[in-house]
Amino acid sequence: MKNITLYLVVTGTTYFNQLDRFQGWSGTPLTTAGQQTSQTVGQHLKTVKFDTAFASDTSRGAQTGQAILAAQSAAPKLQLKAALRSPFYGGFEGFEQSAVWSGFATKLGYPSVEAFEADQTPTEIQNLIHDHDADGLAENGMEFWQRYKAGLDQVTAATPNHGSALVIVDSFALRTFLVQTTEVQPTAQRLANSAVTILSQVGDQFTIAAN
Repeated sequence: MKNITLYLVVTGTTYFNQLDRFQGWSGTPLTTAGQQTSQTVGQHLKTVKFDTAFASDTSRGAQTGQAILAAQSAAPKLQLKAALRSPFYGGFEGFEQSAVWSGFATKLGYPSVEAFEADQTPTEIQNLIHDHDADGLAENGMEFWQRYKAGLDQVTAATPNHGSALVIVDSFALRTFLVQTTEVQPTAQRLANSAVTILSQVGDQFTIAAN
């Protein structure tokens, strides 16, 4: 049974983050601040020996991973995987998030966006996006998780027993990951850009080791 440590790092801030836009598969670069905080994370983690490193094939994933690995004395090659992309939002890509969430909250009878978000699992939120995408392109919750889990399985397979893997994640993907594997509802702090979450993986069991 393989025992590995996963260092999950949320991508640095992008221009779509700054503009409050959906950016599942959309490629927007890191802002100057996003690049700097990614470099700071790299300095914080420079003494960790990473055996493998993974990110989605989006520009923000690659830029964040490269900034972190630049601080390593002997860094592994950053492997870019389409399977590790955040959900595909279809016709909602690039839309203002607050407007979409407000529309869902009103339609479903919630008194506020906060009440709506607190009552929805990541899978339910992605299903809403899928069901209301006029272009019919968005992934539903199950489709996203099955794809993403396949990407995580590649991380597990490539990382040696008792090794450590750097995995660059998007905040929605991290929330889904934690809910699916640990049943822990992550805090806003844990989901923030450049936040680090450390998981211990033993076989198919995941435990939050530190933050």
